[in-house]
Amino acid sequence: METKENRPKVQRSSILLALAVFLASLLLTACGAPSSAPETGGETAGPSQVIVIIPEEPASLNQYHAVAAIVRQVADAVSAPLAVPNENGEFIPVLAAELPTVENGGVSPDYLTVTWKLRPGLRWSDGEPLTSDDIKFTWEAVSHPESGNVLALGFEKIASIETPDELTAVITYKELNQAYLQQFMYGILPRHATGAPAEMLQWAWNRNPVSAGPYVVTQWNSGESIVMERNPYYYLEGQPYIDRVIFTIVPDPGAQIAMMAKGEAHVHLWPGETKEVYDAQVAGRAALQEVPGQWNMTLFFNLSRPFDGDPGPEPPHPILGDLRVRQAIAHAIDYDLIVTAVNPGTFPTATPFAYGWYKCDQERKYPYDPERAKALLEEAGWVEGPDGIRVAQGARYAEDGTRLRVQLNGYTNFQPLVKLEEALVEMFRAVGIEATIQNDDFSIIFGSYEDGAPRQVGNFDILVYDTSLPIEPQAAIENTYLSTAIPTAENPAGNNASRWVNPRADELIRAASATVDLEARRAAYCELSELIATELPRLNLYLFTEGYGASNRLSGYKVNMWGSLSWDIQNWKLE
Repeated sequence: METKENRPKVQRSSILLALAVFLASLLLTACGAPSSAPETGGETAGPSQVIVIIPEEPASLNQYHAVAAIVRQVADAVSAPLAVPNENGEFIPVLAAELPTVENGGVSPDYLTVTWKLRPGLRWSDGEPLTSDDIKFTWEAVSHPESGNVLALGFEKIASIETPDELTAVITYKELNQAYLQQFMYGILPRHATGAPAEMLQWAWNRNPVSAGPYVVTQWNSGESIVMERNPYYYLEGQPYIDRVIFTIVPDPGAQIAMMAKGEAHVHLWPGETKEVYDAQVAGRAALQEVPGQWNMTLFFNLSRPFDGDPGPEPPHPILGDLRVRQAIAHAIDYDLIVTAVNPGTFPTATPFAYGWYKCDQERKYPYDPERAKALLEEAGWVEGPDGIRVAQGARYAEDGTRLRVQLNGYTNFQPLVKLEEALVEMFRAVGIEATIQNDDFSIIFGSYEDGAPRQVGNFDILVYDTSLPIEPQAAIENTYLSTAIPTAENPAGNNASRWVNPRADELIRAASATVDLEARRAAYCELSELIATELPRLNLYLFTEGYGASNRLSGYKVNMWGSLSWDIQNWKLE
């Protein structure tokens, strides 16, 4: 699972400051570039530069530490995986010479052995050879219990990796891994330029990576910008075409639009407007490029008591532990109003399995019906108080007199989310539920268990954010819905933040993991979807389109619902 995945509370002072950053960057030697490197040619005369607006600064460029999608939006420019999904949802080789399959002998008939072949002559940005040992090291590092890895990629299923030569990595699995093609899609790590796996969270590499991707970081101005220059050893000759890319951190939506309208930036991540509105705002200098997306706006209910020092599923949440309250909340939401007036341009969905080969046609179990919501709350022992907000009187888990108050926790600097939360507050109040809003920086809401992030330690009522599933979803599903995936000190990377425990869900997930039959797996996922829609550990609301604002001077890009903004940055051209 990923989260959208925007936000430091730092304001840019002026465009003059951005110009100063640029001029200063011209005087600095590239941090990741060697002193002697081969020449590579661009397609523009003189240095070319693209300004990319991002709403928040990534904490790191190590994608294995990233729940927040802002990291991937930037880090893909300096990352090089073995293979990635293209805009059509088809995996294509990057560092790999070809995709391993049963037909070409790269995958054994039982799917327990996968052989990857690297392209010959690959080098890191410091000029050192990139070899199969780096593939092995990536597994060793990411699978280390103290690495800080938060991604569910199935590395624990690997029994061994052998490297018979510098171009060949033979991976033996302990069990079936349907996601072998996406195993290394978040990048290969250089053994010689990182550090000990147990110290991965502290690697200097995380913010200044020796790269095999199109670019290398040359300057990181905290709260302002990340400057990147072309990787002189990139494997595609003559690419990338743009000499310099500056990811400029601009939290304020109005300032973002102004920069695009004045032609001061070329790419705008997550504009938060419909295409019609956005194209008018940027005055013909740019346009919103979008495709149907995978970001699924969701309410995550905490089924366990918060702030009790116990991250486990018991005791129940005093309010949300009662299914009838969760059903009432679902009935209180006007879903049509949300997708037509609150967040227009979005598409309603009632399931996390809303796209891809595993798509389920899930009906909404608890449609908009405020009168039914009120009746359920009365039945659950929540009676209307003098100010219209309900209080407990015979409720299952709450003491009598407890006010029916919940907090919505989201992330900052994303206007569609704020608009949604404000609408939910009014809808909830109409049935007697008081809701407050607390939005935090991405680094807080999506922080680690060790950092005490509310989502991981269970100190929240209702989380509000958009999440997604990859093309091959099994590992993410296991880490999100299995009852063994609840985050604890022993399992800090678990993603079952709702603390949902359902034995039938566990059975379905394990059945899907034991076969390569897509129809059988889809059937299991769709039954799981039915359980989720019925028991409401989470409530799916709508899908965003995927895209970004792009200057009319920029070409060569392809919007990819399965990738990031920078997934194909090596192909960008500036006129």
